Amino acid sequence: MTFMDIFLKIAHRFEFKKFKDAVKRNPNDYVLRARFAKFCLNHYFSHQGVSRLDEIEAVKQFESIDHLELRELEIYYLMGKYYQGQNDKMAAEVYLKGIKRYNEFSDRDDAMRHEFVEMAFSLALNLLKLENNHVGPELEQFFKIVRHTYLKNFLTESVVIKRVVGWPASASIEQIVNDENPFKGL
Repeated sequence: MTFMDIFLKIAHRFEFKKFKDAVKRNPNDYVLRARFAKFCLNHYFSHQGVSRLDEIEAVKQFESIDHLELRELEIYYLMGKYYQGQNDKMAAEVYLKGIKRYNEFSDRDDAMRHEFVEMAFSLALNLLKLENNHVGPELEQFFKIVRHTYLKNFLTESVVIKRVVGWPASASIEQIVNDENPFKGL
């Protein structure tokens, strides 16, 4: 064990104790509990699951905040990843809860829709994998939200393909760009 490994282990224990004490002082601070669970799970995954204490604490904190309406989708991703392989049914339930949270909040808040779309997409892909590509109503709603939010403008724009198909070797890129510039006449 190198000096750096020892230092990192001490730093982790110190940070773990700080979180644990803060949760004891503020038992109703659910955002703190979510951050503590994420801290434990990130350490658990980065050290190949060797820390049993992190594992137990993460599950305990997640269970205490699972029923709340938190905007922390990463906790659902990490807990699903934790259960995946050990208990796939539980992992699918956790991923589905995360998708439901995203769907609920994205209806109310456009900023949340954009901020968490990548994490929600990861949840959706993992859920699809666990359910053998079966798309339930929550996943269907998620994909509709993504389609309407991100593909709406893309699908309504007219695309000029005539030069791409012919792509004359004799024409330079500058000529093609100038020929197809829609703002040329403005």
